Amino acid sequence: MHRYTASMPFRVSQETLEALEWPQVVERLREECRTAQGHKWLTEAEKNTTAETSAAMETPSPTTARRPLGSAFLFEPTLEGLRAKLQETDEARALLDAEQAPPLGATADLAAALSQAEKGGVLEIGQLLEVRSTLETLRQTARFLGRNAEQAPRLAETSEAVQEHPELEKQIERCIDPAGEVRDQASPELATARREVVQLANELQQRLERYVRNPDVSRHLSDTYYTIRNDRYVLPVKADFRGRVKGIVHDASRSGTTIFVEPEAVVEVNNRLKQAELAISREIHRVLRQLSGRVSESARAIRSGLDALARLDLAFARGRLSQKMDATSPQVDDGAVFELPGLRHPLISSDECVANDLRLGDDFSVLVLSGPNAGGKTVSMKAVGLAALFVRAGLHVPCEAGAHVDAIEHLLADIGDHQDIGESLSTFSAHMANLARIVDQAGPRSLVVLDEIGVGTDPGEGAALAQSILEILANRGARVITTTHYNLLKEMADVDPRFQNASVEFDPTSLAPTYRIQLGVPGVSSASAVAARMGMPTEVLERANSLLERDDRKLEKMLSELATSRAALASEKDQAELIRAESETVRDEYRAKLERLQERRDELFLNMRTDLDLAFKQAHAEVAGVIRDLQRGPSSQRAAEARNQLQSLKEETQRSQDEKGITAPTRPRGLQPVDWQRARAGDAILIAPRNIGTLESLPDRKGRVGVRIGGKRLVVAAELVGSVEPEEAPPSSQINPVRVRIERAEPQKDDEGFDGGTLTCDLRGERVEQALDLLADALDRAVVDDCLGVRIIHGIGTGALRSAVRDFLRDSPNVGRFRPADRDAGGEGVTLVEFA
Repeated sequence: MHRYTASMPFRVSQETLEALEWPQVVERLREECRTAQGHKWLTEAEKNTTAETSAAMETPSPTTARRPLGSAFLFEPTLEGLRAKLQETDEARALLDAEQAPPLGATADLAAALSQAEKGGVLEIGQLLEVRSTLETLRQTARFLGRNAEQAPRLAETSEAVQEHPELEKQIERCIDPAGEVRDQASPELATARREVVQLANELQQRLERYVRNPDVSRHLSDTYYTIRNDRYVLPVKADFRGRVKGIVHDASRSGTTIFVEPEAVVEVNNRLKQAELAISREIHRVLRQLSGRVSESARAIRSGLDALARLDLAFARGRLSQKMDATSPQVDDGAVFELPGLRHPLISSDECVANDLRLGDDFSVLVLSGPNAGGKTVSMKAVGLAALFVRAGLHVPCEAGAHVDAIEHLLADIGDHQDIGESLSTFSAHMANLARIVDQAGPRSLVVLDEIGVGTDPGEGAALAQSILEILANRGARVITTTHYNLLKEMADVDPRFQNASVEFDPTSLAPTYRIQLGVPGVSSASAVAARMGMPTEVLERANSLLERDDRKLEKMLSELATSRAALASEKDQAELIRAESETVRDEYRAKLERLQERRDELFLNMRTDLDLAFKQAHAEVAGVIRDLQRGPSSQRAAEARNQLQSLKEETQRSQDEKGITAPTRPRGLQPVDWQRARAGDAILIAPRNIGTLESLPDRKGRVGVRIGGKRLVVAAELVGSVEPEEAPPSSQINPVRVRIERAEPQKDDEGFDGGTLTCDLRGERVEQALDLLADALDRAVVDDCLGVRIIHGIGTGALRSAVRDFLRDSPNVGRFRPADRDAGGEGVTLVEFA
């Protein structure tokens, strides 16, 4: 197939444009324009398009693509230009979606003003203000697109034609204020003349005030004021006393009883005032002429910028229209393929219009639309024709993403009644004349839309003519979409692969159309059902059914049953989709609930663990308090009380665990519980299943004990340790003693400065965590044994163990103070602890 890449002239008649309601689309586009240049460009484009389409219909040749440079046309003649225009719309839509819009709006139609300035004319103040505001808009728009060049490169390229004129802007603003008055700073001469006018006016007013207050003059005046007549200051003199006030008469009242006299004494001052005012007028005229000359010098650049501004305004108008229509950018090639998912008619609100999937030109070239009247066949057909026009005009198509609309060269239509009494054409004759023109002009890159082809004559002959016309159009490679009620045309898809059926659905229950289109299925006209819905009497309908030919009635019944079955299947499918969606929703809800429950459970257990840790710390503090009390007054009675308090704390802790649902680790079967109040470091213990070891430290704050088995030290839960029966205990020689010893001293200060016995805790060679467990056990033992201090041997090494020991001592409630030993007693390798 021949591929067109450059010139792709587009031909469409004005009659076709009106039949497809294209003028209403243009009006919608006009409403989105923001500048006078955009409105003017669109108006000129409409006129040029009308003239071009008329010429194209008279002489259909590629020469119609030769357009005057700079002319405004709605439809792009080349594929490159068409794609460029669509890209402009894409970029404008993207900026608008991001709430980024150029500052369009403050512009005027400067064509007359620029032409006048170029001819040497003097522009009025209002025209110069319009020039300044338009220049400001041009500058702001160009800078806006320059900032967004990455997101909108083609629009930014268009804006490069806009030249800034900062000096002209500043000069107009310096000379003319927003109220439309020429400023004093426009020129020194103007400022001087205005000051002189003010001085002379004050002098005149003072002289006239003296006249009015002079008794010899005031009694001849009709009122006690002065006024202005013919730009001269005058006094209102009674007509009867005209000769009493000498001067020049400038005017008289309507009644003639008052004349307005300029006294002789102020004539000279009035003359000087008039000369000063004339000087102001001349200077203002000179300033305006100078500004007009500057505008004339920049007129060509300004006009070029305005042309670019018009194109930019149209691009953003197309973007706004795309937003309002919820349209998308289609793929465009030089074939004749139409893929239109979710197509809507652009002039019908998206909330009211039913979207339909339509395609044409790929695997078939003729689409036959059938179904009941008022079912949406013509609306859908027009929507396809408008899609072809939209692409040529650079507009987005009102359909879903993924659309494919190729750039055809010729759009032909036969829609509506072409009856013309003046030309002696009946409805059918006009219909045939138009179809004859279409058959003559249609070609491989044509789109033909035909509404109710072959109607207006005998149904048999009309159907035969329609089939023949459609076959000829298919032979010429044209793309055709037609509506019909002829069964003969519905059968074409079964015998000719170039044909395809499509139908508008009809609800058999409500006897109303659904406006949904089904491809591949012929439709039922349902004339009787429509007539019944419109109120046709039953007897008429029954008689009509009895008059139907047998074959027609059989086919109609078959199609009707097929449509009913299809509607039922569609309903069941919708219900299944709904049930599946509901199931997925319920599943997601349950999953979310389960996740929330799991999170809540984890949160509760975390809170419980936090509460228990706090309770353990409090219990440890209370135990320390009990120990301190024992130290202050040791006695058997106090020891018994302490045991009772410890037992109470243990029971309270157990009760708290039971209330919170936290189960303590279960003791392995066969292990006898250890009496931790009597246990001592070095005792033989039993660890499940039957491992005998040595106890190295008592339970710490986390309920863990240190044990040694087979030469290895372990830290295990106290619940996993049991007592050893005497006969199971190993010989004392097999038990590895812990490196914790108690040294009793006499009640005087020892070498380390303690007043009582000390306990030595040797932690060398231990890991930090195990060493701290041994240290905690040693501190507790020293407190119970009423020692006043502990000597901790940790060595120097890397210093990690020493730092951990001293950090632990800072947090211990029983430690009063601690310090390194003297240099000759171990120095930094030994820490001495004194209890509080």
